[in-house]
Amino acid sequence: MTIGAIRITLLLHGCFSLKEKRARIRPILERVKNKFHVAGAEVEYQNTHDAAQLAFVLVSSDERLVNRTLDQIVDFVESLGLAQIADSESEMMQW
Repeated sequence: MTIGAIRITLLLHGCFSLKEKRARIRPILERVKNKFHVAGAEVEYQNTHDAAQLAFVLVSSDERLVNRTLDQIVDFVESLGLAQIADSESEMMQW
């Protein structure tokens, strides 16, 4: 079994309040979770209005599927155009 996790750090240009930040982050989280059937959450910078770090995790018996899905998540988040990706870091673990 392969467990894959990815952290994506986002810059939210033009975002001036936490309420506005949540309005931008929520659709990203929901759309990624629905499209890729992964677990996701905001894990860092919760009290900063112009940055966010999201994490997504998935489990599969197919290591290639996990790797491909993590790459597709980054591409999908970027294609949404709701935030700029500043950094992403992924990790895979065999269990």
